[in-house]
Amino acid sequence: MSSLLRSTQNTRSLLPDSLRYVRSDVPAHLTGEEIRWLLEQDIRWIIDLRQEEERREKPCPLAASPGFFYHCLPVSGGNAVPASPEQVPLSYLAMVDEQMQRILDSILSSPHNVLYFCNAGKDRTGVVSALLLQKLGFGTEAIVADYMRSGENLRESLQAYAAAHPQADLRVITPCPDYMTDFLRLLQRRQSLPAPENTKKS
Repeated sequence: MSSLLRSTQNTRSLLPDSLRYVRSDVPAHLTGEEIRWLLEQDIRWIIDLRQEEERREKPCPLAASPGFFYHCLPVSGGNAVPASPEQVPLSYLAMVDEQMQRILDSILSSPHNVLYFCNAGKDRTGVVSALLLQKLGFGTEAIVADYMRSGENLRESLQAYAAAHPQADLRVITPCPDYMTDFLRLLQRRQSLPAPENTKKS
């Protein structure tokens, strides 16, 4: 699986035969040719899912490029690495809050094609993609398949990162089908719970 952009590893369309929603790792080193291509494809609505510190460390040139609409919408708690494989689905579930709804609303209501990204484009971007696919009527199998493409695209870089950082657990940072299926199951269970009663007294 290749990236749509030469300067990134994990840029790809969420939907087959459509550039309406494009998910990516951070496009920090875009060439002039790539920027022109994005404009030609009307991929102008840019959503950066990273925290402010991450944006300062690795800025995206589209923030200051004419013709683009750049939005900073950081995912809640998305820059923390889970302590164990068992914690990965729970970390995904913690991302689904009011801020996530704002992100989804911005993507779905965009007047232009959308490029959205975090650092590697696999966890925060993966959760946003899973929820988008759900809203568009796709089932678990398609959502997991999309999620696992990040593992294919990033395999070498994740292995290199783990080798350079002995404290990093390769199992945690590498996409696994169970992480996404467990997250979707936990989310469905949470959504099926009755809303808490309003106990405020008049």
